[in-house]
Amino acid sequence: MSDGLPRKRPTPIKMKSSRATTTAPEEKPRVRKIGSLVNQLISRRGYAQVAVVNEIQDAVIALIDQQIRSSVRIGNLKRGVLEIYASDSVTLQELNFQKRTILKKLQKTLPQSNVTGLKFRIQAN
Repeated sequence: MSDGLPRKRPTPIKMKSSRATTTAPEEKPRVRKIGSLVNQLISRRGYAQVAVVNEIQDAVIALIDQQIRSSVRIGNLKRGVLEIYASDSVTLQELNFQKRTILKKLQKTLPQSNVTGLKFRIQAN
């Protein structure tokens, strides 16, 4: 059944894609100051907290009675609670007796430290 005429191919039907194929204009990379990047890195890694804890450590050691200073180690500051480790139960008991005094003096000495509580634990040296 060929009539000698060239056959025309059927045109393919274009279907709409579920994904939008729009080309967005080129976005410029966001430029940030190096100082803000350094501050972000310091806060993420906790380097600033290390400096604060060292400052608090010196202040707390000065506030604790001289008789038990050698048996005490200062831990981390987490959510306003400073962890203090005692080497034995006698030292732990003495720290509990002095807890309010130490906390009030620490808050008066270093108000920027935001220490709201003290937590004592036993830990062998």
